[in-house]
Amino acid sequence: MALIREDQADIRVWVNNVPYGDSWATAEGGNLEADAVKTRPGGMGRQVSAGGPAERDDLTVSIQFSDVVANWIPTLESVVGGGEVTVGISWMLPNRLPSGRGKTIRGTLGAVRTPDHDANASAMGFLELVVNCHEL
Repeated sequence: MALIREDQADIRVWVNNVPYGDSWATAEGGNLEADAVKTRPGGMGRQVSAGGPAERDDLTVSIQFSDVVANWIPTLESVVGGGEVTVGISWMLPNRLPSGRGKTIRGTLGAVRTPDHDANASAMGFLELVVNCHEL
């Protein structure tokens, strides 16, 4: 069994079937969760779960900001609210080879977030995309 750390992922992003960049830096969210419906049969019975509909929360992906990435902004912003996004995440082994496992999340482009700027800071800037995920 090979344990997989947070940094062992190859993250790829397509918007309207166009690939953007190579491997992205981060992917956060996109988890599937059910709204549980609970009840107490007979009024005073022990609580039981009746399950509930599943919902996938938003996924945020980010990539290091560069002059190349800056050129994507007008195109990406023009499809916010309707652009189809696919995010493929492949989990990697410690030797940097694919594990053969991963996941694909699809949805619509919900936001394009450009980095903040500060003349007194030297942190890396990131472009972020928020994906409003489909359930499946």
